[in-house]
Amino acid sequence: MNPLFEPMKLEGKPVMWHGRQRTEADFSGYYHWHQCAEMLLVHEGRGSVVVGRHAHEIRRGMLFFFPPFQLHHVFAHVSPECPYIRSVFHFDHELMGDSLSGFPARRGLLDSKCRGQREEYAFDLGDRIGYAEEVCRIYGRAAASGHGETYEEASLLLLQLLNAIVSVIGARREDGAARTDANGPQRPFRYAESVMRWIEAHYAEEFRLDKLADGLHLSKFYVSRIFREETGSSITDYLTARRIKQACRLLQTTSLPVERIGGEVGLPNPSYFVRLFKRHVGTTPLKYRYEVRARL
Repeated sequence: MNPLFEPMKLEGKPVMWHGRQRTEADFSGYYHWHQCAEMLLVHEGRGSVVVGRHAHEIRRGMLFFFPPFQLHHVFAHVSPECPYIRSVFHFDHELMGDSLSGFPARRGLLDSKCRGQREEYAFDLGDRIGYAEEVCRIYGRAAASGHGETYEEASLLLLQLLNAIVSVIGARREDGAARTDANGPQRPFRYAESVMRWIEAHYAEEFRLDKLADGLHLSKFYVSRIFREETGSSITDYLTARRIKQACRLLQTTSLPVERIGGEVGLPNPSYFVRLFKRHVGTTPLKYRYEVRARL
């Protein structure tokens, strides 16, 4: 069982870099979040990324930005003929933000995204992918020579990837469309997103698959199958991840007792809630609360 909270062991370093990772075998992924920010650049592959109650297509040229503690899930259809190749950049957003003090607009963009003020996580670089890959190649050479963890090299990488995001945002504005056509028939994940919107409205209630299916005017067998096909995970996995993530937020931001928090997220049986939380987070709710507050 992979824990939902997967801490990145930066160990005082500002960044962690994995360039052009290649996978040719099973890559089902799992729902999780980190204490740091993450950028994911897709060089090759197909599949889906679930983040922010939306599902996005994996394909060459997609750049994803996951803020700290943002729940996400990556699922790739992988084979030797269709490998999943990506570069992954984890970084301490506070340390790296300070290193961009000479670039106030880019620093502002980073801060707003890390605070969740811009719920936009996927960027299609299109023909800008060549620029991003060259940036990654240059940084990869610096990392291979032992200089990748310096603030200068890491800041250059972050700044140039942010520039790629800015160029996509600017192009969208010029086109006069934000490309959020979630209801368009051409969008490949419209059923999964409908399920996630339903769960967002009902996750604190007792869950019944037939109730969800009725709400979406689908059969429960079809809705289960199509959600797994589109996201690579089950509805139950997503529901559990959403509930545990909300429980973590309440443990961090309130003084509610553990049994009350379980009820608030749709898990009213205290002993079951504690077992489920420990299984997915790696510690009990009370220990999680103490550890989080000790870090503040």
